[in-house]
Amino acid sequence: MIYDVIIVGAGAAGLFAGASYSSAVKGLILEKTKTLGNKLLLSGAGQCNLTYGGSIKEFISHYGENGRKIRYVLYKFNNKSLQDYFEQLGVKLIEREDGKVFPASLKSKDVVNALAHKCHDNGFQFVYNSPVDVISYNDDENSRAYKTYTVTCPNGTYKTRKLIIACGGCSYPATGSDGSIFNVLKNLNIEIIPPKPALVPIHVHNYPYETLAGISFPDAKISIYSLEKIAGTERKFEKIITAEIQGDILLTHRNFSGPAIINISRYAAVGNQLQINYYTSKDAKTILTGFKNRMPGNQQQLLTFLYEYLGLPKRFLEIICQRAKVDSTQKISQVSDRHLKAIINLLTADSYRISGLGGYNLAMVTAGGVSLSGINPKTLESEKYPGLFFAGEVLNIDGDTGGYNLQFAFSSAYICATK
Repeated sequence: MIYDVIIVGAGAAGLFAGASYSSAVKGLILEKTKTLGNKLLLSGAGQCNLTYGGSIKEFISHYGENGRKIRYVLYKFNNKSLQDYFEQLGVKLIEREDGKVFPASLKSKDVVNALAHKCHDNGFQFVYNSPVDVISYNDDENSRAYKTYTVTCPNGTYKTRKLIIACGGCSYPATGSDGSIFNVLKNLNIEIIPPKPALVPIHVHNYPYETLAGISFPDAKISIYSLEKIAGTERKFEKIITAEIQGDILLTHRNFSGPAIINISRYAAVGNQLQINYYTSKDAKTILTGFKNRMPGNQQQLLTFLYEYLGLPKRFLEIICQRAKVDSTQKISQVSDRHLKAIINLLTADSYRISGLGGYNLAMVTAGGVSLSGINPKTLESEKYPGLFFAGEVLNIDGDTGGYNLQFAFSSAYICATK
């Protein structure tokens, strides 16, 4: 028996590919685990942040340097098309004030169930507990199986004329996307960009906020940079900025997290410097001037003064004072310029050396994967193997948090299904 199409992976991209066929096919969806949509069920803390509102043109910058390479895919099936599609499936959607789009029920299982039912309607059968061990391509013109793919799993061997690889990357391996497909694809001489965790917390040396877990800063500025020695000098270095972003950060027991940290982690590496400005409404010079204008004769304690002037959490400001080696209980009028500048520097340019990044068990997405260089950008078909397509996280595409990765999974799945 030769199938019209086999889809490897019953996650976001795989389910959407099966649901995107306009008429019934003889199809098969191979899922490594015993259930559907495992990672999709976890997305958005179980609420399923499907996409982001606004213009699709604004999406491109959220995928880093590869964003321009997937412009056609995103434009062909954009965020408006996606929302219309789910509404037609009977999944009502809502857009929050921050632009994130969710099912109105805030239940990811409603998305999974709707896609699974549509896959069934389109003629697809699900085969569970079926990790792919081998993929072979038959292009013998004298064979009845001319230009077919043979997919071998522990529980069976299947042949198909069209094969869609949509089994994710390496993030959240317990859900089934453990990266094992990359070794299978390497045996076909398909180029794989070495995968690594992306969208993860950042660990630093001498992290000082273990007792402040849960405190957040809604508009912090984060920079990633390296220190490069200036030619001809022994001890002079210059900052080489890798990435900068402004947004929410969160202090945890062990590391820096929150949306802005997670997004910038895609550009971070061990040994880089992480710099944080917790108070972005004024620059350092303006803050110092404001302090000095209010200091003469002021009998307030330093901590009270800082809290009232800056509006930052008191417990955080206590630790800032400790790190600046200044007594937070002394009167503000008695604080030296040196100590004021030390406090302001920690508030606006707090710097750390990165010691590590979160692993795949914490990574929201995988960076790396199937190289785009061997893929037709308009069809997502392999240039080496006709009839072999790739969708979603298995490709070397990773986006920011906020629905961008799921949008690409759905857009790429649609392209694969309709070509």
